[in-house]
Formats: sequence, structure tokens, C-alpha cells
Amino acid sequence: MARRTFKRARDGTLVVTLYAAEVELLVMTARDMMTIVEEPPDGEVRDRLYPRAYLDPTEEKAQGEYDALVHDDLVRSRSAALDAVVGGLDAATPNRRGLIEVELRPEEEMQWLTAVNDARLVIGTALGVSEDTDTEYARDDPRFEYGVLYAWLTQLHFELVTLMLGEIGEAGSDDVGNVTGDDSGNRPDHGGT
Repeated sequence: MARRTFKRARDGTLVVTLYAAEVELLVMTARDMMTIVEEPPDGEVRDRLYPRAYLDPTEEKAQGEYDALVHDDLVRSRSAALDAVVGGLDAATPNRRGLIEVELRPEEEMQWLTAVNDARLVIGTALGVSEDTDTEYARDDPRFEYGVLYAWLTQLHFELVTLMLGEIGEAGSDDVGNVTGDDSGNRPDHGGT
């Protein structure tokens, strides 16, 4: 049976289990993403991270007002999510099996989901990925390594989303407090992501 990256412990804590090489790759990717999130290049990557609220070009004033209201908050929440990933992984040490396990606090669960998704969106956009695109490039293709990274991030994202959606189904509600084992029904603060 394949190792699951994300697993809920008996006490409700979400545990992330990675190999050392995966940790190194995820930390490097998250650090690169910090720069992109704070100063995205003009074009498709910027548009994917920070889509326009108003598609009509005559609505530039409204778009500017929208950006003034939400852009800095989006940058802060995305940066905080990436910081949470890097901080958690930097603080972890391998167990006796050589695996690195990180226990996530409830607010960090959504931060990990945000960070992984943002990274795969940026890489997918740079690769020109669409529903019809095959990202299994030949080894001599300059896109090969990014294709592998994109596929891995997509798998991580899928696994985490599947786990969370399965828990919502089990709880019979979308109340995150119930999903994380908090019988009080209180929703943890997920940092606005």
C-alpha cells in the first residue's frame, strides 16, 4: 500500500509525512513562491494568482478600488501560508525510519492547502497546462522537471482535498470544528484563506 502524505491522528491532528528529498523540494518551491506571490510577473501567472474582479476594460476604476481593498490581504494570507509550510518543515527532524512528520495545527491545514494549490497553479500556468495537456514530458524536454513537480503538487493537493472532503462527509456538515474533532462546534480561525 502506498504511503499517505496526509493522515489524521487519533487525537484529530493532521500529520504530514514526507521523505527528506520531498521536504527539500517543498521548502525550495515554497520559498520561490514567496517571491512570486509578493511580486508576480505581469501576464498569465499574475492573472492566475490575482484574477480581475471586473473583466470589462471600462471598469478600471472599480478594479482599482477592488485591488485596494483585497490585494494586500491576499498577499499577506498567501505569504503566511507559505511561511507556515516552510516553518513547519524547517523545524522537523527525520524519525527512525528516515521520514519527516509534521503535525499541523487546525489553522495550518488550510494554509498548507493554499500553499500547495498556489504553487501548482503557478507552475501549471507557466507550463500552459489545460485539461487536455499531458505533463509527462520526455526527460530531454526542458519542461520535464517542472512537469514532475506539477504532477507531485497536484497529487499532494488531491490527497489533502480528498481527506478534508471525506471528513466533511463523515461529519455530515461543513463545520470545520466537527471535522477536526472539536465537539463544541467552534470553527477554528483559518487566517482568511
